[in-house]
Amino acid sequence: MADITRYYPQLNELQALLTTAGKISEYKPDQALACFDHPELMSIACIGIPSRFNPWETAAFSDVDYSHHLQIIEYLSRADASAMMMLPGASLSTRAILTLGTERQQARFFACFEHSPAWTFFAVTEPGFGSDATAIACELTQNSQGWWLNGQKMLVGGAMRASAGLVFARYEQSHRLVMVFPEGKTGPLQRELLDTFGLAGAALTRLTMTNLSVKEDDILGHERRGLQQGLNALSKVFERHRPMVAAMALGTTYGLLKALETRPLPATAQHWIACQWRKYHVLFQQMLALAEGYRTGQQQYASTSRLKLSATRLAEETASHLPHWLATEDWLEETFLRKRYRDSFAFEYMEGTSNIHLLNSFRTPEIQGDQRHAVP
Repeated sequence: MADITRYYPQLNELQALLTTAGKISEYKPDQALACFDHPELMSIACIGIPSRFNPWETAAFSDVDYSHHLQIIEYLSRADASAMMMLPGASLSTRAILTLGTERQQARFFACFEHSPAWTFFAVTEPGFGSDATAIACELTQNSQGWWLNGQKMLVGGAMRASAGLVFARYEQSHRLVMVFPEGKTGPLQRELLDTFGLAGAALTRLTMTNLSVKEDDILGHERRGLQQGLNALSKVFERHRPMVAAMALGTTYGLLKALETRPLPATAQHWIACQWRKYHVLFQQMLALAEGYRTGQQQYASTSRLKLSATRLAEETASHLPHWLATEDWLEETFLRKRYRDSFAFEYMEGTSNIHLLNSFRTPEIQGDQRHAVP
């Protein structure tokens, strides 16, 4: 099995910072954020942001390929995936901006990173519609006074502290991604922190936009066909981000299994743990194979969904046995372990639920010309 610390030995120190932050993150979030004051941790958080916009890049993490990035995420998640999600830096919006934004739009969006690491968000999910991008109600309109956003978004990660974000909205008969800059817009843009059971570090937020004024220059790909810059762009963004969710789920599974191995357990439990380790190693290799596929330019929509689905199920399956294998006193005293137990059941709701990925897993790729790709 690959050991990412051979390439990045400093990950051990950074993992310890996440553990420290994770233990206090649910009741002292501001104090937990102070644990992240480390240049290389900030550099990891900003992976994906181009060097010309990224003053937080360090030499060690200046040219991280996709495979190593996934392994870094998995390794740090062994300590605490929720704490890692508290980090500022790149988000789903980064890939969309780089795919659809002009150089001017990219410079405007990433300007918030100039003086300090910043949070960004990507808002798609809506109350009543979930993540069904074809049914969203949030609307971009135009009149003689300019452009306006109206609607609600739910379960938006990192939006409470965000300096910039993207909102997916309906526009006439198509869709648009719109850059939004929340600071100073407390009237037209309301942010509400939502209660969460697991992965509280995501700081899930409800956004309410009421006649939020936006500039035409803040509409990504406005001159292109709606399908090109709407649903297709959304599919590509999620396709590359879902393996990162799988990496977090695998890292969480690793941490739980290691915690179990330190306890005196019956033979049946030890046999079960060995089986879980085999599943973990298989999925880890699948993750590396997926990363290699992306490196060679393959579209892997179905494989990505299968990996996310399997990694999520493994984390849940492992966590569900903890209360049964551990002694009652041990379980009650281990507050940090119980937190990670709760986190294990939250990956299901990140970047598509199991039902969505079951459907995607069996989609046959289309062939257009000499290119093979999955049906969006």
